[in-house]
Amino acid sequence: MLKILAALAGVILVVTPGRAQTDHRIPVKTADDLPRHRYRVTGTALDFLNDQTRFNKLRDQLITASLADLKKYRIEDRATLRAYYDILQTAYESKGDLQRSLAISDKARELEDNDQEKFTCGLSLRARIAATQVTSDVNDPRFAEAFKTELRRQISAVPYEPIKDKLVMLRGLAKMVTRQRIESSLTTELDPVIAANQGKVPEKVAVLLVSTKLVLDSGLRELPWVAEVYGEVIDAHAGVTNAPDLWTPRLVALEKTAKAQPVVVGIWDTGVDTSLYPDQLWTNPGETLNGKDDDGNGFVDDLHGIAFGPDHRPTTGSLVSLGGLHGDKAQGIQFLIANEDMQAGIQNEGVTAFQTYVKGLVGEKLRYFTEDMSLLDHYCHGTHVAGVAVAGNPFARIVYVTENNPSVETLTIEGGARWGASAQQAVDYLKKSGARVVNMSWRVSREMLEGELNRNGVGGTPAERAELSRQIFAGLRNGLEAAMRSAPGILFVAGSGNEDNDVDFAEYIPAGLRLPNLITIGAVDDHDKFTSFTSTGKNVELYANGYRVESFIPGGQRVKFSGTSMASPQVVNLAAKLFALKPELTPAQVMSLIHDHADPVPGQPGRFVINPKRTIQSIKL
Repeated sequence: MLKILAALAGVILVVTPGRAQTDHRIPVKTADDLPRHRYRVTGTALDFLNDQTRFNKLRDQLITASLADLKKYRIEDRATLRAYYDILQTAYESKGDLQRSLAISDKARELEDNDQEKFTCGLSLRARIAATQVTSDVNDPRFAEAFKTELRRQISAVPYEPIKDKLVMLRGLAKMVTRQRIESSLTTELDPVIAANQGKVPEKVAVLLVSTKLVLDSGLRELPWVAEVYGEVIDAHAGVTNAPDLWTPRLVALEKTAKAQPVVVGIWDTGVDTSLYPDQLWTNPGETLNGKDDDGNGFVDDLHGIAFGPDHRPTTGSLVSLGGLHGDKAQGIQFLIANEDMQAGIQNEGVTAFQTYVKGLVGEKLRYFTEDMSLLDHYCHGTHVAGVAVAGNPFARIVYVTENNPSVETLTIEGGARWGASAQQAVDYLKKSGARVVNMSWRVSREMLEGELNRNGVGGTPAERAELSRQIFAGLRNGLEAAMRSAPGILFVAGSGNEDNDVDFAEYIPAGLRLPNLITIGAVDDHDKFTSFTSTGKNVELYANGYRVESFIPGGQRVKFSGTSMASPQVVNLAAKLFALKPELTPAQVMSLIHDHADPVPGQPGRFVINPKRTIQSIKL
């Protein structure tokens, strides 16, 4: 089956014994080397999906283009290959060719490094195939029973621990998803993109249309069955002892009486609620809160840090603006927390209220809610990160650099240059504050910028948009890299990303930069397993706990968030303690100490989990 698929996709060369064949395909080294395709989609998304003739044409064009790309380009990035196979698997499944879809699903699974995805790949598809062998009538009760029986059989052979998060996620999803909500999402999210692109949409929109059609045609029908079976598995393991917590025993706190000096910790993020850290703030001696730029540095009221607006120019305020918020802030934050709890399998009153509320959202209310959740997540992010970075360190002094989300209007070559120039302003400020270590739990890529150009219909042809994204990105990347190089005495720590991809292939900054004063951190859970989301790469050697990490959010509530954004400040926390205890250490020496005393990640050669306790003990000997 796999050989048939390989021949179909044109990705395996036939090799004659004793005679190697040359691979003439075009090498793909970064996401920028991939071809751009556009597809004809007119009218509303829902009308398009209901027009079977037009939909079939789009689906078949996706198949043809994907197979042609695999034949023409040599793609070694596993995440990108999986994405191609996902397109083909979904398209063939939508076409009703389930056996071919399964063959491609198996091929994608071979490329999967994440246990959660590897163990769950193709389960529902296999269950559907088994059900069709009993009856072709999907409304026949025997279809549902055969589907669930096969799914139970498969899931029983899979280890529970690696897949529990996905089972929980799908069970929670079943309580919120409705046809009305999906159709409303098409109207509010895709229709503007189709209109902005004048009926010729980028490939991601085409893929989303095909996958949504599959969900509407069969996914919604099967989701309750999947939730039922997965719920049985979750309930059966409810009393099972969880894997041991390996992270907490590694943590170490410094006593106030320790022989140490204050250390300035930079939080380059979405702002910090400074009222929560009254004893852990750096203070600008030349500034007072009077609405003026007392020290003449270009920033007004920068008592504990600086901020940049959506135009990358100096602004005021320690936290990002909530000016675009549509709903109630307090309710939105509680829903944000409930969503995190739901993803972890927690069912409480907050989660139930969240699920009920979201299930009824349609139209403009759904769009506003989605925008609010994104904005509030942004609003809470920096404060949460700061709490992780300074926990257990009475000598830490926070200085913040607050970044508001860039506006579409800044997606120009001039905007990119200004973005890069603001990075130099930020680093100059951090140097002047005396910062020794700076957390950067954010990422930007050229592909993200191109996606925004596509989404908003900015630019002309795909090639023109790609080139525009390169120039905007170059302005930011060059400015950021030069700024970080200009501060050899500061240790910068970046989160790798949450897309389960390669930071180099994706061209992430700062994560993909190679600098002597930068560490990029991936995320494991509290028992040293790679999280399902962590991005990796050749330079992502160090990992820290990024799953359900507790810290403050604005207002003082303590909540648990997950992401490499939570793993990176764990390393900042350790580095700050090292600098406090031994101020004479250089960034290079701190990096070596952290690396030399880390623990190997099981099953991941060359990857290490930091061990704060052992590292701190090493300098006290």
